[in-house]
Amino acid sequence: MVSYLRLPHLNGGLLCFVAEDDLWLAPLDPPGGRAWRLTVDRTKLGHPRFSPDGRHIAYTSWRSLAPEIHLVPVDGGPGRRLTYWGTSDTRVCGWAPPNGDVDAEILAVASHGEPFSYFTWSYKLSTDGSPGRKLPWGPVTDLQVADVGGERRTLLLTGTPPHEPASWKRYRGGATGRLWLHGRRLLGGTADGADGAGEAAGGIDGHLHSPMFVGGRIAFLSDHEGVGNLYSVAYDGSDLRRHTDHDAFYARHASSDGSRVVYQCAGDLWIVDDLSPGSVPRRLDVTLSGPRAGRRRYQVPAAHHLDGVSVDETGRASAVVVRGSLYWLTHRDGPARTLADTPGVRVRLPEMLGAGGRVAYVTDADGEDAVEIASLPRASGHRPARRLASGRLGRVLEMVADPDGGRLAVASHDGRLLLVDTGEESGESEESGEAEQDARETEAGDPGGGGDGGPGEGSGGVAAPGARVTELIRSVNGPVRDLAFSPDGGWLTWSHPGIGRSLRQIKLARMKDRTVIDVTNGRFEDENPVFTRDGRYLAFLSWRGFDPVYDVHTGDLSFPLGCRPYLVPLSSATPSPFALSPEGRPAAGGLDPVEADDTGDIGDSGTVTVETEGLENRVTPFPVAASKYSALQPVAGGGLVWLRWPISGALGETFANPDDTSGRPTLEHFAISRAKKSELVEHLDFFAVSGDGTRLVVADGGELRAVPATEPGDSDSTVWIDVRRILHEADPGAEWRQAYEEAGRLIRSYFWDPGMCGIDWDAVLAQYRPLVERVASPDEFADLLRELLGELGTSHAYVTAARRNEGPPHYQRRQGFLGADLVPREHGWTVRRILPGDSSDSRARSPLAGTGIREGAVLTRVDGRPVDPVTGPYPLLAGAGGTTVELTFAPAGGPGPPRRVAVVPLIDERPLRYQDWVAKRRAVVRELSGGRCGYLHIPDMGGSGWAQFNRDLRMEVSRPALIVDVRGNAGGHISELVVETLTRTILGWDLTRDAQPVSYAANAPRGPVVALADEATSSDGDMITAAFKLLGLGPVVGQRTWGGVVGMTGRHELGDGTVITVPMNAAWFDAYGWSVENKGVAPDLEALRTPLDWAEGRYAVLDDAVRLALELLESEPPATPPARSGVPDRSRPKLPPRAT
Repeated sequence: MVSYLRLPHLNGGLLCFVAEDDLWLAPLDPPGGRAWRLTVDRTKLGHPRFSPDGRHIAYTSWRSLAPEIHLVPVDGGPGRRLTYWGTSDTRVCGWAPPNGDVDAEILAVASHGEPFSYFTWSYKLSTDGSPGRKLPWGPVTDLQVADVGGERRTLLLTGTPPHEPASWKRYRGGATGRLWLHGRRLLGGTADGADGAGEAAGGIDGHLHSPMFVGGRIAFLSDHEGVGNLYSVAYDGSDLRRHTDHDAFYARHASSDGSRVVYQCAGDLWIVDDLSPGSVPRRLDVTLSGPRAGRRRYQVPAAHHLDGVSVDETGRASAVVVRGSLYWLTHRDGPARTLADTPGVRVRLPEMLGAGGRVAYVTDADGEDAVEIASLPRASGHRPARRLASGRLGRVLEMVADPDGGRLAVASHDGRLLLVDTGEESGESEESGEAEQDARETEAGDPGGGGDGGPGEGSGGVAAPGARVTELIRSVNGPVRDLAFSPDGGWLTWSHPGIGRSLRQIKLARMKDRTVIDVTNGRFEDENPVFTRDGRYLAFLSWRGFDPVYDVHTGDLSFPLGCRPYLVPLSSATPSPFALSPEGRPAAGGLDPVEADDTGDIGDSGTVTVETEGLENRVTPFPVAASKYSALQPVAGGGLVWLRWPISGALGETFANPDDTSGRPTLEHFAISRAKKSELVEHLDFFAVSGDGTRLVVADGGELRAVPATEPGDSDSTVWIDVRRILHEADPGAEWRQAYEEAGRLIRSYFWDPGMCGIDWDAVLAQYRPLVERVASPDEFADLLRELLGELGTSHAYVTAARRNEGPPHYQRRQGFLGADLVPREHGWTVRRILPGDSSDSRARSPLAGTGIREGAVLTRVDGRPVDPVTGPYPLLAGAGGTTVELTFAPAGGPGPPRRVAVVPLIDERPLRYQDWVAKRRAVVRELSGGRCGYLHIPDMGGSGWAQFNRDLRMEVSRPALIVDVRGNAGGHISELVVETLTRTILGWDLTRDAQPVSYAANAPRGPVVALADEATSSDGDMITAAFKLLGLGPVVGQRTWGGVVGMTGRHELGDGTVITVPMNAAWFDAYGWSVENKGVAPDLEALRTPLDWAEGRYAVLDDAVRLALELLESEPPATPPARSGVPDRSRPKLPPRAT
């Protein structure tokens, strides 16, 4: 059978590789031999490597929540887990050959024990289960060790990004990689040998990967000629040869046994028998046995895959989307009925069509979005669904029906607001009369381009001839959203995007003539408009509160409380219900009742009348506290419901317990007639309202329940909806076909350049499409999509694999960490150091802090189980992260009674190690500069980076010079805030009697500023590095940055659960144009900390930065406060004599 084969290695006559989330073996001779499984874990695997004697295979397994290294005998038998590192990037690289009395050891990389996840370090691991020995070379992506000419030699690959070449094809940024052979740089500039002199061979401008010792040469993968292929050079970097000639698909994940090379390409395995100039690669004919269980159908729990809910008129039943299929689910008892369930077709956005027993939804059965209308189950029999407007809607983002179900309003990805007639008699006839002037009939094809996939087989829908689609308006600033009809269907309202992507405006359209009216003027972010059910008011949410709050650290002012609901009386004759009355309020509280003929829903009183003049002037805030609100909806009785979100920090440290649910929204009801707010549901995920507004269906953690819409529910009025009645069966092959086509459409619709930067996207999709039939696991499908998105040649095109929903269950809990360094010594595993942490960062505190345990204590037991002298305590802490464990210590310094302490191990000690890392770098800068340089590191351009920047800003800018370190900055979106702070200039001083002077502007650098950047300075880190140079803030020292400034906005979940991102927002600079993307920002002074610098403890980059800062101080002395010698004389002058 044809499978998707990956990650090969070979030894003697055996080939090992990964397929269907298992490890396989196959004979190399004779060709075409049948492969057999070596593992049956059915979980993600990575990078198997034979031991030098061929008896074992080391590989990475995701049986636990994080990848760990396992060892399995080739002849069969149980495997053993060797590491308990708990990091997401652990990877086997190979084996170091035996060395005298030392057996062969596993070579691996991981960010275990490091402050950053994007820098891995190299390790050697014994097969006895000991924790491994960290090698001194600093950050390393890959390494190989071999005996060359009787001497042991180490080959290192450093300076590459966390993505492999195939997932960003033709990448040319600052992180293409550096090859080092025993300290000497190959293929790129000055060698960094022990003598610091010499020149390596000319460099190549390509992304390096998979370095290997092969037959007296150094082999590697590179795409410097446009496509990933296998190359080799001599040990001195000369004599570059290409050994493969793939011109479409990349050669990937090459490995060697020292004489031959195997690699994967487009789901096949290939072998190169030697590295002679005339060598020709051969495709290996490998046959897998077995049932391909990863593609068989299986049942999924509906509770984990709820994708949408629409409630019927009375709240008796709901249309529920489960993993792309639509079901009719009665709330109290009754069966679940399938409405739309065709393998390979995805259903989204269900919408009930009035009380007529019909439901509309979006389907991609024809390869593009269309609307399908299904009739609900009836005793009279089944009616086939009707399909409307196929290929004419673009990507449907939102859909809402008018009250009688005769018309749908559709928001498309391209900014169009469309009207789709749903009636049986709807036709292609043009609008007439006045409507002809304002309405624009859409073309039959989607403006975004043609579809990639054919019609779905047996999708159940029948194409309806003559479905009319009318374009009401088109936005030029992104999609419209928050569509809502008036109770009589005569008006449509929505939130229209404005200038700068953040401003939004409420608009109304009169349906009879398509007249569009501005309700608000576009000055603020107005969203989520709805009509109250009595037709008297339009309500919406608006971020127009400007009550500033002082920042407690810097004195800055911000607006965290800017949102509240607002009300607009649709007629000037309708007073605001919140206005004061000359008669005062009723004795019982609340408001005066409305007139009798104005009570009830609009169905009892006629049509909605809108007096368009002066709408903006009638906007009135609700009498509720400003906060964060969303999901405004009208309910019965003229009231409204909404979600209120607590104001919390970006890092989630606002609440005492990180697991506290206080950060989740609360569902509230506001009765306009009584001006009273009440809480309906404390915490939830989302909710939907019944057609008559009397009932709500609330989703929370996969559970559904129906509750009253106007008052808190009790045990009698709350109905728990049993979603287990939905028996949904997933067809993986069909899901992957659908998800592949959907991913292609999403890229085509959202990629930042409509011309796809010259890429023939349809041809690319056609190239990779056949491989979909070969994949047999979520991880294989994600790997294929990474290759596909890699063809964009653009940053921020990411793929996250769906969670496997079938196969053997694995009990998975996170590894526990103690926030301390333990080492094996004569008396056992001894606490060498308890990391000091930082009291200003709640995540950076060791569990051993405050327990009385001192350095030198010996850890003897974990939860009463003895600590193994070889493996240490780490296996006993597997799955202990976030739970209470008991540790037993023997006292430091000699005999004494053991001490038992209870601690909660960390699930991630990276924040703790990061604060320790920053403190050490700051100490180095202090020593090198004699205390004249401040030091700030910014780990990202998000909440944690802003917190870290401000944590020490006031202290560090008080020194004569400042070093701003953005090495390893993971990006984000707040670089502008950092730049605003660093561009402050000291214009004067604020002096007081008994304190040191304070600068004006406050917290401004006093003297020269030097920035540090490297190849891991990425995304918004690229941006701030560019800004540093363009604004002349100071010189940049280090390496060229990552080069990824085409950002993403949001994530797209495909039908199978795979998540992709689309590069949507491209950055352009006056001085650089488009060139920062896929190139990066070059430093003013290039500085590199080489592997030998790391091994010998030299801080080469910090040395250069401090030296440059001190040199600048000589020519640019820091601002200093004035001497008090010039204090003005304010004494009373002597009175002069009178004039004569």
